[in-house]
Amino acid sequence: MTTLADLFARFHQSAWRYEGHDTYVVSGEEGRIATYLRGEPLPRKTRENNSWIATVEDIRARKARISRVRVVGHPLTDYTRFEFAAYPDNVRAGEDVDVIDRALLAPEWRAVPDFWLFDDATVFVQHFDDDGRFLGAEQAEDPQPFLEVRRLLTGHTTPLDRYQLTDLPQQRSVPVVGPPPKLPTPAIRR
Repeated sequence: MTTLADLFARFHQSAWRYEGHDTYVVSGEEGRIATYLRGEPLPRKTRENNSWIATVEDIRARKARISRVRVVGHPLTDYTRFEFAAYPDNVRAGEDVDVIDRALLAPEWRAVPDFWLFDDATVFVQHFDDDGRFLGAEQAEDPQPFLEVRRLLTGHTTPLDRYQLTDLPQQRSVPVVGPPPKLPTPAIRR
């Protein structure tokens, strides 16, 4: 059985993530978050001290592309602020990070789960508890609705280096991006 971790080493052209939570609890990040919250500079992430940076660099070395769209909700969480302080290392490693303000999305987007789309053919839906702890990932059978999510967002996101993270959401009376497609979300296996 193929796992999410397997696919990072095996996909050929592209990996794309929809990242829609405001807070994540990631094992091993506690010290970096505490450093950030104390107002101290974050130590740089490198392939020697961070497995994600090594993964991204390995993907780029084989000429594949890795990217994500990060949805930003308001009010901003400490985790969102921390993540934006840490993203430049991801970008230096070769990951493309785009951002969209949740205010630009129809309310139905809150139900869209985080997922990874590999080579436009394989989708893994990520499951998180209410606090943002990762519970696991399951492969979805049909990638088409997830491709539609990416298509709907295309042209409405902002590259990380041009996005201004502020406490104020972009004000819109009507969402720019209408409702997402119905997504067949696989249940987590226990």
